[in-house]
Amino acid sequence: MMEWKADEVFMKKIIIFESATDSLKTFAHLMAEGFRQNGYQVLAADMAREKHSREEIYAFSEPGRTAALFFNHAGMNLLTEAGVSVWNELDVDCYDFIVDHPMYYHAAIIFPIRRLTFLCVDEYHQKFIQRFYPGTVRSFFLPLAGIKNKGPEIPFEQRSMDILFTGAYLIDDNVEYHIQGLGEGLRQLWMECYELLCTQTNFTLEHGLEYCFKKKGLSLPEDDLRDTVRLFQDMDGMLRSRARAEVIRTLANADVKVHIYGEGWQYLDCKQENLVLHDRIPFDETIPLTADARIVLNVMPWFKSGVHDRVYSAMLNQSVCLTDGSEYVNRTLTDGNEVLLYSLERLDELPVKVKEYLQKPQELKQIAQRGYEYARDTQTWQQRGKQLIEIMRNNQV
Repeated sequence: MMEWKADEVFMKKIIIFESATDSLKTFAHLMAEGFRQNGYQVLAADMAREKHSREEIYAFSEPGRTAALFFNHAGMNLLTEAGVSVWNELDVDCYDFIVDHPMYYHAAIIFPIRRLTFLCVDEYHQKFIQRFYPGTVRSFFLPLAGIKNKGPEIPFEQRSMDILFTGAYLIDDNVEYHIQGLGEGLRQLWMECYELLCTQTNFTLEHGLEYCFKKKGLSLPEDDLRDTVRLFQDMDGMLRSRARAEVIRTLANADVKVHIYGEGWQYLDCKQENLVLHDRIPFDETIPLTADARIVLNVMPWFKSGVHDRVYSAMLNQSVCLTDGSEYVNRTLTDGNEVLLYSLERLDELPVKVKEYLQKPQELKQIAQRGYEYARDTQTWQQRGKQLIEIMRNNQV
């Protein structure tokens, strides 16, 4: 059972754990800026130097007035030399920013920390935790944010790329590999759910699975449904890979050139002459590229009510973001105003739309400007740090 407290003096210290993942490390550094701008003392910790970090944490922490922020739970399992949670012993409020579906983090969600809150990048991720782990942890929706390039601004007309996409193509279409070891009933259910989600692209995995059960007249207890979602979690990666491939293939086969920084695209079955392929680069190096493109293409990683950081990074660098939607995106952004939207279920419309807008550079520039005005004050990582302060303030009572 969760234990929560009120304190007359609000905490003003935070420990931020750096992740080994390039993008998450960058997010952590920028959120730390937001905390410092609001008068917080910030300690950067790293599990790669666990003993040293533990010593720093003990010296830095004030029981009841310190918070810890993890990214994908790196640092959450820090233990004392006696083998108990450092965070419980020091009375620290813990926040885990998870950038993937909670089905991947069952062990983290049930990890025995007294005051643990999950920050979810998709509203359905938060609903998943609320539904399947009631009374275990708290959770809040905190979307991903964007990053502005620090270099000189390139005028929109002088940018070197019409369309940019950054990301790998992981060939993940071997259904038999993913269903090996399942009994016949589960194999059939897996196939039905996968085929459904390939066409009903607004469904989450849990929605699709529950829909397939209902078609059979079945209703599972919540724990059994949750565990079946976890059993089928490989489907998430397959759907992501399939969506990326379909979007890039559709553009390439319609003779729309796309600059791609990421591995694996030479194996995509499409008109390869329309793909301008570049080597994979570190995350931080993608930001200057974003500032040198007129259009930045995004394909959501199966977020059905969230947003990817590419969307806001494009806006902050006065590029036009071209993205598929989600409930959150459709509620907060308007097609043709500060963003260009497309549908995974109507991909035949995508190249027509792209070609039409490329013929109207001034209109594209205006969309880019409106996107920048929308994102500059509200969709940065420094702003997410400020939003987390409000969450912590409300969460402390």
